[in-house]
Amino acid sequence: KTGQNLWKTQDDGIYHASPIIATIHDVRQVIFFTRPGLVAVEPKTGNVLWRHPFQGRNVAASPVVSGDMVYCSGGYNAGAMVIRVKKEGDKFSTEQLWKKPNDLMNQWSTPVAKDGYIYGMYGHAAYGTAPLKCIDMATGAEKWSKPNFGMGGVILVGDHLLALADNGQLAIIKATPESYQQEAMFQAIGGKCWSTPAFSNGKIYLRSTTQGVCYVAGK
Repeated sequence: KTGQNLWKTQDDGIYHASPIIATIHDVRQVIFFTRPGLVAVEPKTGNVLWRHPFQGRNVAASPVVSGDMVYCSGGYNAGAMVIRVKKEGDKFSTEQLWKKPNDLMNQWSTPVAKDGYIYGMYGHAAYGTAPLKCIDMATGAEKWSKPNFGMGGVILVGDHLLALADNGQLAIIKATPESYQQEAMFQAIGGKCWSTPAFSNGKIYLRSTTQGVCYVAGK
């Protein structure tokens, strides 16, 4: 049988970025990164809760939420932005905390957030050279930067980052704004890695243009 829409709401031009689900001010919402900017809707009804404009181009990195802050970024000179989502009664509003055009660009690798800090790989077409950075989400200030990860991907597992460089090297790094603290790094997979690691049940899954591998995480 043909599937039936539960709802259909306003029609925004789409990007490549996947929507995310978050709870802000105790309200569950789905946040989309569309051509006009960020838009949050109620999952059950599709009713729009809030909007905030941001002009990107072929955006692929998804928004990132920490508390009441929402981060978005794109390549092609789009740069990055953080907004604060506010709620008074049943009404939502947004406030821009900072915006950096042509800076802090996540071309397609979605960063991660922990304790008010963003960790991600930054650059546009910076193959083999893009740095992994820690950014203060509230201010946009850079806390540290480590070069030569390229256009790979990073995830958060507990208090650690799993950062896959585009040459197949996997680094395990403490998720702290104090400094870059690498605990391990090894050649984990061959081929080109424009992909994000996955972690499930104590296992690390990686893929490249030529291989797929699984590692058992150890202490």
